Amino acid sequence: MGDTVRAGEVIGRRYTLIRTLGTGGFGQVWHARDEDLNVDVALKQVHLPGPVTPEEQRQRIARAVREAQHAARLRDHPNIVTVHDAFEHDGSPWIVMQYVDGRSLAEEVRQHGRRPIDQVTRIAEAVLSALDAAHKADIVHRDVKPANVLLASDGQVLLTDFGIAVAPTDVRLTAASMVIGSPGYVAPERLQGAEPGSAADLFALGVTLYEAVEGEPPFARQNPVAALTEEPRPPVHAGRLGSLLLSLLEKAPSRRPDAAAARVLLRGDQDTSGTATKPTKAITTERPPEKPPERPVSGAPATITSDRMQTVKARSTRAANFGCQLLGWLGVIIGLVAGLTGNELISNAGVGGSTLLGCLGGSVGGYFCGMALGGWHGLFGELDGLTVSPGGLAVTGELPAVYKWGDLKAVKLRRSGGTVTLLATVRPERVADRKWRAKHPAKINKEGNSKVFVGHGIPASDAGSVMTALSRHAGNLYSGPSSLP
Repeated sequence: MGDTVRAGEVIGRRYTLIRTLGTGGFGQVWHARDEDLNVDVALKQVHLPGPVTPEEQRQRIARAVREAQHAARLRDHPNIVTVHDAFEHDGSPWIVMQYVDGRSLAEEVRQHGRRPIDQVTRIAEAVLSALDAAHKADIVHRDVKPANVLLASDGQVLLTDFGIAVAPTDVRLTAASMVIGSPGYVAPERLQGAEPGSAADLFALGVTLYEAVEGEPPFARQNPVAALTEEPRPPVHAGRLGSLLLSLLEKAPSRRPDAAAARVLLRGDQDTSGTATKPTKAITTERPPEKPPERPVSGAPATITSDRMQTVKARSTRAANFGCQLLGWLGVIIGLVAGLTGNELISNAGVGGSTLLGCLGGSVGGYFCGMALGGWHGLFGELDGLTVSPGGLAVTGELPAVYKWGDLKAVKLRRSGGTVTLLATVRPERVADRKWRAKHPAKINKEGNSKVFVGHGIPASDAGSVMTALSRHAGNLYSGPSSLP
């Protein structure tokens, strides 16, 4: 069938093979020289595994022509490798593509490990732009993976290898039972036999981006159907990309954002209409700092609530300390006045003695009074609780309030001993709004920082669920940590 070719061989009477660039299940790619135009090109020799009959060979050639036709419809997109031509040589179909001077994302991760968040953000924007254009043209890639994301030396990011791309109007050229795609990047619905759809491309992109920013895949490599049976590992290094990654890795395709919505989530844009901006070669990572987005629903809200005895203990302690200080100072004032006026009951003690007695008496009395009152409220009041949801943070207990994501500039967690405190930075215009502050009784300092959930704090055992929910729902407002020491 002419499947064996060597460097230096001339293909199609004008293309001289230089070196192989990569080999996959659906073809081998060569760096070649177009002798007629005196330019470098990439040549892909398309093949399907297994025995080939004459009829199957004709189908292979038809597939190559169809791939060229599909990719040609996307040739003006700056983030898609241009396809120039398709031809047959010695019984095998070949495709002529744009040669990209650079390396694949797979090579980048293999040589240098996990990539910085800013670089992965640029890659995500470029590939989402390419998929958005392809899906609008009713083309599904079906093999998105790090090896098919090219990082050009001039900074461009391009999606390549539409060799198994399919449009709804195509005649199926593969066996009905054949799952198309690379192991580890195939969406759960495809493993269950569903027809290929654009949502499967988004899942594969989620795996690709996760692997790029974490340095390892979200599912176990040794299990080819792990995406169907396992939950993804919580991202550790993804930072602001965590929400996007977890959205793309949703098992149900209906819960994944499409390419346009994913770009909105990536950019932190409040416009959730799904309208994508026109792609350009210059990819920007700027995010509107004063317009935090409404977060899309992705996963169930996380709710934690203290038990009754923890609530009693926390409220008793706070009330006792407050009562001790309040009545202690009141005792100082009373003792001072009594000493100066010569009250017969304490005249022998003098001014200093009466002040000390008043302070001690007031402190002790205030402490026990506050403890009793705090314990009463703890027994019969609402429990301290926190819910992290797509709408924001809902706090119950002594300082009940709802903080919408649009109210906040940042969210973080801080550990102290066995508990974790949730800290939020409120947007300046909210801090200046008296009506808003009246509805949010937590103390806010001059910098806008507030302990929105105090109570007994978040038990360290519950911190994991809170961090996961923040990664899902808070988006770029939450920059970590993904784990606590």
